[in-house]
Amino acid sequence: MRTVITTNNHGQSLGRKGMQTRTRLMDAARKLLKSGSLVELTAVSIAKKAKSSSATFYLYFSDVRDILLALTEEAESDMQAVHGILDEPWDPKVLDVDHSRRVVQAFVSVWDKHREVLRYRNLEADRGDPVFENIRLRTSVRIVNRFAEHILASYQEGSGGDKKTAQADASVLVAAMERLAATDPKTVEQGVGAQAMWDAMTRVIAQTLSFPASPAEFDQPR
Repeated sequence: MRTVITTNNHGQSLGRKGMQTRTRLMDAARKLLKSGSLVELTAVSIAKKAKSSSATFYLYFSDVRDILLALTEEAESDMQAVHGILDEPWDPKVLDVDHSRRVVQAFVSVWDKHREVLRYRNLEADRGDPVFENIRLRTSVRIVNRFAEHILASYQEGSGGDKKTAQADASVLVAAMERLAATDPKTVEQGVGAQAMWDAMTRVIAQTLSFPASPAEFDQPR
């Protein structure tokens, strides 16, 4: 859930000009992350990139973490495009590759725009930062839940599939998508290539959401 900002750090209401300045600072931070390292991201460098001053930066953001948090929430908001596609009806009787491809394309589009910010989010979440961990959970849980609903609907009677199995399958799908999206595209291209990998992911999603094999067939003896 994106935080609605209505005032600056001095408590003054943000007008059109103030919102434009805040957006310009966020755009500058995003560009710097794409061209440099997180270590080099400072209030001074962001302000300079935005053709502004450090004083202006601190008028809208408390520190670098604060602007990264705002960028993370922006990425979370953009993920609504993926949610929207997953909210559409999905016929489990059809191997719907086109529908799966739309999910993948929307997901990749968000990660291409926000990769550095989302990798920072994951890093901070893994380090135990509760704020970034909560944002990551909010972003992924809805995708997992919608996948799980579609997977559950695809289980044939007597297949042995249940809600828990569907949640597990969906969690693996989302983890695989995020892992691939987070990898540097140049690194992926050194292998079979990003397009081939995402085509494979599209097929896996389509197959998983359309009358998959009985989960019981894959259970290991206990």
